[in-house]
Amino acid sequence: MAYKVAIDNGHGYNTAGKRTPKMPDGRVIREWEFNHPTAKKLEAELKRCGLQTVMVSDTKDDTPLATRVDRANKAKADIFVSIHYNAFKGVWGSHGGIEAFHYPGSTKGKKLAELVQKELVKATGLRNRGVKTNNFYVLRHTKMPAILCECGFMDNLEEAKLMVDENYQQKVAEAIAKGICSYLGVKYVPKPEPKPQSKPAGNVLYKVQVGAFAQRENAERLANELKKKGYSTYIVKEER
Repeated sequence: MAYKVAIDNGHGYNTAGKRTPKMPDGRVIREWEFNHPTAKKLEAELKRCGLQTVMVSDTKDDTPLATRVDRANKAKADIFVSIHYNAFKGVWGSHGGIEAFHYPGSTKGKKLAELVQKELVKATGLRNRGVKTNNFYVLRHTKMPAILCECGFMDNLEEAKLMVDENYQQKVAEAIAKGICSYLGVKYVPKPEPKPQSKPAGNVLYKVQVGAFAQRENAERLANELKKKGYSTYIVKEER
């Protein structure tokens, strides 16, 4: 029987305060814009590794915490992971980095957090803020080992830019998946590399003929039209 992982993309699109300060270009990035696509990427990663998943907040709405927890508990998930992006005071600063939380006294939660934290720091290269404990609702009321990952700071300008970077989202998803697989003793299956496109063997040249005329002036007229459109042309005379 496959293990089941409950995935929570923390906060909704319009959750108050969960966004960056105004960027230099005037835009504001919402935390949901990182959390949700990263959660979906994590879902794909885990499924490729043969694990089952349950998305407990797969929406733009701000799903109540009790609903998220209830969905994970009813699904009898083996692990709960909540994906977030951190903030300090809501103004640009030099603070930053990665941290993972587990419920106080949960030895299994601590082990899971340590494995995921290790992979996140290695994959992102961001500051290691360590593994910590907290009484967060989703950690307190879930019946399985649960962690909450803070994957950067949205009031650190450079880290804020990463929130909508699909490559960064993928790195985070892969790192969390690797940590989960390590915890469960499941082999992590990497995403297949795209196959290189085959190239024609040797110096092969393919030519296209676009017309044949009995009168040379007609051939020259078409050749001139093609030249105006940027094509190289030449006229070949064949005896019939």
